[in-house]
Amino acid sequence: MKIAEAHKALLRTLGLEDEDFLHFDGKFVSYEYDAEKGVRLYDPYYQTRYNEYIGIDGWSAWSVEQDSFMSDILAPTREAVNRMKAAPPKVPSETVPEALQKKFKGKTKSHRD
Repeated sequence: MKIAEAHKALLRTLGLEDEDFLHFDGKFVSYEYDAEKGVRLYDPYYQTRYNEYIGIDGWSAWSVEQDSFMSDILAPTREAVNRMKAAPPKVPSETVPEALQKKFKGKTKSHRD
């Protein structure tokens, strides 16, 4: 699918890179241009680097809308994951059986009783 250079610039504002343009086949990945709204991407299977919300119809928001819904809700999650990865692993001071025995000592009867 041929993509006009001016449209490529607009598609890049959506987060696409030059390698993504190779996926544009006019069937599973394409775009629309509107003089007032900019461009919007048709990529229902997320074959490009576009990482914002794509509607059930396969279309993204228009570029002038500067949609960042997905990034906004996922940013805190990514930060938490990165913090957890960076933190040293916690080594339990006692094993699970020891902790259970300590917690429930004398509160349960053996199944053999």
